[in-house]
Amino acid sequence: ITDHGVVQAFPDAMNAVGKADLKVIYGVEAYLIDDLGSVVTMPRGQSLDYTFVVFDIETTGLSNINHKITEIGAVAIENGEVKDVFNTYANPEMPIPEEIVRLTGITDEMVADAPSQKEAVESFLRFADGGVLVAHNASFDTGFIRRAAENFGLEFNNTYIDTVSMSRYLNPELKSHKLDVIAEHYKLGQFNHHRASDDAEMLAHIFFKMIEQLKEEGVNDVGSMVNAMSDKVDPTKLRTNHIILLVKNKVGLKNLYKLVSFGYLKYFKRHPRIPKTVLSQHREGLIIGSACSEGELFGAILDGKSHQQLLDIASFYDYLEIQPLCNNAFMLRNGEVQSEEELREFNRTVVRLGEKLQKPVCATGDVHFLNPEDEIFRHILLATKGFEDCDAPNPLYFRTTDEMLREF
Repeated sequence: ITDHGVVQAFPDAMNAVGKADLKVIYGVEAYLIDDLGSVVTMPRGQSLDYTFVVFDIETTGLSNINHKITEIGAVAIENGEVKDVFNTYANPEMPIPEEIVRLTGITDEMVADAPSQKEAVESFLRFADGGVLVAHNASFDTGFIRRAAENFGLEFNNTYIDTVSMSRYLNPELKSHKLDVIAEHYKLGQFNHHRASDDAEMLAHIFFKMIEQLKEEGVNDVGSMVNAMSDKVDPTKLRTNHIILLVKNKVGLKNLYKLVSFGYLKYFKRHPRIPKTVLSQHREGLIIGSACSEGELFGAILDGKSHQQLLDIASFYDYLEIQPLCNNAFMLRNGEVQSEEELREFNRTVVRLGEKLQKPVCATGDVHFLNPEDEIFRHILLATKGFEDCDAPNPLYFRTTDEMLREF
């Protein structure tokens, strides 16, 4: 029993056990937040006077698997001063969608004679030259850079900093942390938003302001920045990921009740949230699964994180999950993936991680109703919550063992 964020079905499940030959595994599909610090990835103790490369990219779409880079803009800074500027278009070798042209102003004609993806990323990595990368929503930008680096055999292991997470810590009074909102907050004037060179230049000025704030607080290196910001984190402002918590024994049941209570009484915002630090303190007696496509691990695979990063994320879980292709068909509809084979490859990646870490990999159904014809009720529920694709096929019924074996 793993309802979202609640344990309300437990009494009915308990009473049902006495009438049938069933074993109930009690649990919750919870909303996890990573309060351990998502500001810096791969920190190496660099000083805040180190060389930082503030950059931004424009792309043909949101998926680093199916879309390509059209522009890279970067500013190298050191000791609070601009050292150098970099800008290049990149030939995406695919048409730029009309909505992207409207957003960025970059047309097919502008990139027709531009450097190839390999040449553009290679030039950028030479420019970065081991510096700490800085980007707004860094997992998106670095995901595209890493994907290209892997495709073309280029080395990419730079430390990188996410200024969205920085702003959440340093400017908690802001309701939004979009680039233009932060620029206005710091009174930095107007800029040509959604063009890589202009966004990178503005982000550099924002980063200067943030560094000044950190130094005033006595923070002088990247490692200290992680610790200081982890202490100040507001759990209600962090992104949530799904996670499965299963009860192993009575200690685990008590810990689950505590975690659900904390979620509602201390960390509630839209959902009952559970910080990863709090979960770690009450982990005894629980079995932790990586959940569905909304889970931390699956999201990291989609973001194109490195194999080592995926191993680090997967190591937190007791077992890893994969699900039927139809469960993730929405990614085909929204353009995140182009084929069912890509969805299969995501599942294979999870299996390989499980084999490497010697963790069980479990095929699960993400069951939301009993019979296929009950799907109509879920469409109604999704419609009440405002989902645009509420009428799309969503066959999350209880599959038999044979059906699951055929699926996988």
